Amino acid sequence: MSPRKSVETARGQAEQLALEAQRAARVRALATNPDVIALQVERVRTQVDWLMWTGIILGLAFCMTNVQEFAAGDALAWSPQWTAAWLLDPMVSLVLIAVIRAEQITARWQVASTAWARRTRWTTVGATYAMNTWEAWSHPDVAMILAHSVPPLVVFVASEAAPGLRDRLTAAVYAAAAADPSLRAKPVTVGEAVAAEQPASPQPVVVDPETTPPPECLAEDTPAPRQRRWEREELLAADSEARVGQVMDLLRDGLVAAQDLTGEQVGAIFGQSPRNGRRALQEARRRLELPDLDTDVEHEVEAPGGALVLVGSRPADRVEVGA
Repeated sequence: MSPRKSVETARGQAEQLALEAQRAARVRALATNPDVIALQVERVRTQVDWLMWTGIILGLAFCMTNVQEFAAGDALAWSPQWTAAWLLDPMVSLVLIAVIRAEQITARWQVASTAWARRTRWTTVGATYAMNTWEAWSHPDVAMILAHSVPPLVVFVASEAAPGLRDRLTAAVYAAAAADPSLRAKPVTVGEAVAAEQPASPQPVVVDPETTPPPECLAEDTPAPRQRRWEREELLAADSEARVGQVMDLLRDGLVAAQDLTGEQVGAIFGQSPRNGRRALQEARRRLELPDLDTDVEHEVEAPGGALVLVGSRPADRVEVGA
């Protein structure tokens, strides 16, 4: 083979390998996508539910005739006692199925079941086992005891294993989502949330000497911003001292103009009344040695889509704080 053909062959092989690598990368990206994994898990969950329910229903159906014979005793066929005996097994089985069906939903969302739910399962399965094997135990026969013991025991272990399996399948979906960096939730402070809404490019700032406090109004020994990170739920549950500290972060970092932040907005951020918001704002301004706020200026608080929005004195000053 000539050197030229060898080079062309090697180049073709390299291009083929590059294409295969690209295809493999796309397949891997889709295979590890949390949404794809969630869909696969839901398919497996459906198969597990169908198989579990099939085994449980077949096991209960097998026990029905034995339970009926136990309840009927020596009654004549089609007599009232013999007919009523057919109601005993469905009465017990329906209660068991109701508990298993409820745990199918609670386990799906990783909600712990109650102690009485487990007691009900154990009681109904135990009663079914006793009635199903009573005749076999009255005349000891190992083969009959084993044959009549297997169905209720299968129902028991299936009802015990099913909630745990559903819980682990849900955990697999959450684990796949947690492994994806793009879906990881990032807790932020109120100041960071406000800063994220500011334009990335620097904007010209017009300083109004009548409304902007001079730099010397800020204390020289003002402590550095705290690194405490707050979730939205923590903001709503924050005490008065924590609320004051967060408001100080907003004012100190200049994320919201001091003259644009109102007590009503502070109250909305922390889920408090306007009066408590004004108190927190006044205390924060006092600690930062800022001039008293003019309470005659009205501002608007909006909440589109469940998000808190600070609306300043200018129409463009709309800062979304958090959902």
